[in-house]
Amino acid sequence: MPESEPKPRLIELVAPGAGQGWKAVLKSGKPAVVHEIPMPPAEAAASVPRMQRLFEHRHPALSPVLAWGIEHNGLWVAVEPNEGTPLGSILARGPLTPPAAAALGAAVLSGVAALHEAGIAMGGFGATAVRVTSNGDVRLAGHPAAAVRGAPSQSDLRADVRSSGMAVCAAFGVDPAGAPAPANIPPGLVVTMRSMASGAMGPSADRAQGALREMAAALLAPDRQMAAQSELATRAGGREVPAITPFLPGGTVAPPAASSQAPAVTAPQESAPAPAPSPFIAPQQRDETPVRVPASYDAPDRPLQTYPAMPAITSPPAAPAPPAPTAPPQAETQPSPPPVPTWSDEPYQPPAASVTTPPAPAPVEPAAEPAPEPEAPPPSAFASPPAAPSWTTSAPEPAATPAEPGAPAQPPAQPTWTPMEQPVWKPGEAVPPEPLGTGVAAAAIPPPLMEPPPAQAPVRPPSAPARRPIPRPKSGGGPPSERRPWLIPVAIAAVIVILLGIAGVIILANRGSGPVVGVRTSPSASAKPTTSPKGSPSTSPTGGGLRPVPNYGPASSAPVTRVQICTTDSPCSIPGSADESKTVCSLSSCRLEAAIYFSTSQKSVLVSYTVKFFDRCTGQTTDLPGAKSTTPASGYIVSVPSDHLTVRIPGGVKSGALVVVSQTPGVAASAPLLLGADSC
Repeated sequence: MPESEPKPRLIELVAPGAGQGWKAVLKSGKPAVVHEIPMPPAEAAASVPRMQRLFEHRHPALSPVLAWGIEHNGLWVAVEPNEGTPLGSILARGPLTPPAAAALGAAVLSGVAALHEAGIAMGGFGATAVRVTSNGDVRLAGHPAAAVRGAPSQSDLRADVRSSGMAVCAAFGVDPAGAPAPANIPPGLVVTMRSMASGAMGPSADRAQGALREMAAALLAPDRQMAAQSELATRAGGREVPAITPFLPGGTVAPPAASSQAPAVTAPQESAPAPAPSPFIAPQQRDETPVRVPASYDAPDRPLQTYPAMPAITSPPAAPAPPAPTAPPQAETQPSPPPVPTWSDEPYQPPAASVTTPPAPAPVEPAAEPAPEPEAPPPSAFASPPAAPSWTTSAPEPAATPAEPGAPAQPPAQPTWTPMEQPVWKPGEAVPPEPLGTGVAAAAIPPPLMEPPPAQAPVRPPSAPARRPIPRPKSGGGPPSERRPWLIPVAIAAVIVILLGIAGVIILANRGSGPVVGVRTSPSASAKPTTSPKGSPSTSPTGGGLRPVPNYGPASSAPVTRVQICTTDSPCSIPGSADESKTVCSLSSCRLEAAIYFSTSQKSVLVSYTVKFFDRCTGQTTDLPGAKSTTPASGYIVSVPSDHLTVRIPGGVKSGALVVVSQTPGVAASAPLLLGADSC
């Protein structure tokens, strides 16, 4: 009996069914599950080639066949004990993400294509046949039982593709019947998977796999394969994919064990609006960064508050906190930008009412009522501000004690505000009050306004040197010129155009034509020049170096009596018809008509001639193609092979001549037809 190895000893029955499953240990010591498939011996013998292909050529998308063999009552197949989790169990908890679903569909179609290539078709399969291993690999199971069947039919192949399409639709969560698909799936991919599920894709698994990979190319990108396989492995283990944990910067949330330290960490954050729940911790840090921005803009905000002369009296509360002079003004300026926060400085406005009358006389008059109280008892002038109800006497009370010893030094300065500003502002803020004087309180803040500009000044110098190496006119070595940069290209273009024009004029002057065929040079002195109809002499009276036209053949040769070029000056007489004179020739173009006269009527005879062009200036002869024809059976005494032969004369010729030379039935030459000027 053919087999890959002897059948192992069966240990324990796993589950009954169409094929009995038994636990066993293979010869290699690997555990396996042996399925016994009862069948007639003839069918078992016919399935041997297919089982051998499955055993030898394993595919990553097919559950491997570890061993197989034929028995007298059927076939046995050994497979892995755990082939993976069925797809139905995985999708019972919901569809997969698009990358994982695309990877699963590509693997299923790859396994089906491998089975079809091996000549095996499952004839359709369910969700339990698609298994996902703990490593995230997708495999088809149950195919060894399909190998027992005969050659697959087209309906079996189509059923496999349809089952693959149903598995892909289920993985994506798409209804194969046409219900609206999820918005995160491309429409082309939805159409492809529905075509497979409906059978419209056909029986070719390779075609279906190619269409799926084309439509899901973005989902099957290499950077998404690792995440897709990880998700499949997690779902195969019965676990859901964990939700994405938001990023929480280290140190912002204390561990539960260190609850005692939590208040110490969060205490400094109470100054900023720090919400309790952790998801809003990231916005807290964003609120901390803007705190630095107003620090650089505190100086512009303070003068807006000091226009009502409040800074002159806000110095006493700032005096008890000299170690951190910058921090208290920042804390005070934050609530003070709106006009209402002047409640913090109202106790000091009564003395400033006399000074700040121009900007706001209305608000100063009610504030002037408490002013007479500090004027009557000078020592208690500093004690009265802390006693104001707006401050609640929390911070001003300690400031009143140092004010009492300083009172005896101020009695002579009782009138107006001058005595109060001199002793108070000099120790606290020595710079602002001295240049401002005692009368103007609003001018005390412009010096702080000048501090931000110096900080911005050093930022500009780096940009200035970057522009220094820009002068380009000095590249020529001399002083900068005012020449436009486009003049040189324009001049070059003009020169090129002029040169092209000169070349064109030369070419047109030469009156160029087509290629020259059959050029040969004849001696300058030829024998027996013939006379032309024009009667031009062999040598020009004006000189010019004209050469005589050579003799290219006899004037007659039986049965040819003569050859004539038919021109208007010398027409060809045709017996029984009108004269022919269609020759129109010049050095630029030429249409030639020649007649060949015979001594006797020529019947069914080939008549042909060639054309000789002679350059009278250079003495060069050019052979040009002629014409040929056959006389009719009735016979011709005169033959005109062509009445419109186009002759291409060589270019660059100033004076020339055309001669027609008959070839058959006899060789004879015509008189030359002179063309061009009479001088070179």
